Amino acid sequence: MKTLVSGLIILLICVYVMYTPMRTQDQLTAHTAKALVITCMDFRLIDDAVHFLNSKGYNNNYDELILAGGSLGYNQTKYESWKKTVDDHIGLAKKLHNIKEIIVIDHLDCGAYKIFYNKTKISREEEIELHKDNFDKFEELISQAYPELEVSTYLMDLNGKIVNC
Repeated sequence: MKTLVSGLIILLICVYVMYTPMRTQDQLTAHTAKALVITCMDFRLIDDAVHFLNSKGYNNNYDELILAGGSLGYNQTKYESWKKTVDDHIGLAKKLHNIKEIIVIDHLDCGAYKIFYNKTKISREEEIELHKDNFDKFEELISQAYPELEVSTYLMDLNGKIVNC
């Protein structure tokens, strides 16, 4: 019985250590952030995006903006105010937190892609190509407007894994 209890305690400590991210800076004195992160509004991947960012060393070290479609939300022209809103947030993040990078995390099975491309279904291959196109356009627009900022783009599958594209 003693061995079982000891084993469970060790297991709980290991789980705690594995799933408790290390802070990358002292939150009480921090005034800068590494990046502004733009993610889609989809509720299914909020925790996966946080886990991914933590694994890349961004734990509590980024500003966040949620925009339907992520890169597509910035690129689309139906809602012109969306691009301005993102640009305004980039300006504020630079001024307030001295960001050096913009990170966009899009995801597969994105409803915004179906709406903006007027499709009821999109194959995985077609959607990956659409994301690539939007990432390229996003990177080009951001690099022109903010040449001092690095741009990183990631495509996440519904299982939380990053897809090569």
